[in-house]
Amino acid sequence: MKTMLTTTETGAVNNERRRKPRFDNPNASLFPEATYHGMTQWPTEKQILDVSKKLARINRMAIRAEANGDYFHSGDMAYQMHEIIRATAQLFQSGQRFRRRPNSD
Repeated sequence: MKTMLTTTETGAVNNERRRKPRFDNPNASLFPEATYHGMTQWPTEKQILDVSKKLARINRMAIRAEANGDYFHSGDMAYQMHEIIRATAQLFQSGQRFRRRPNSD
């Protein structure tokens, strides 16, 4: 059975529901403050130190796992730790090159 849409004089379709816009947070501002996307967000020194402490904890945990015979997980952790150290060394080298670059201002 085919249905036909009828319109009123104003042009609105009969039985059409007009829904209010839905928002995840009704208390959120419709015009949020401007954010500076172009600015680099560097980690804080505390964040860097926290990561260092976590890596030391993971290292101790992996050594204990290996001592208990879990060579698969301890070997995987050792490999990942070496990759982190290698990436950190590369980051340090690029930082050294940047520091030695003559100021072109």
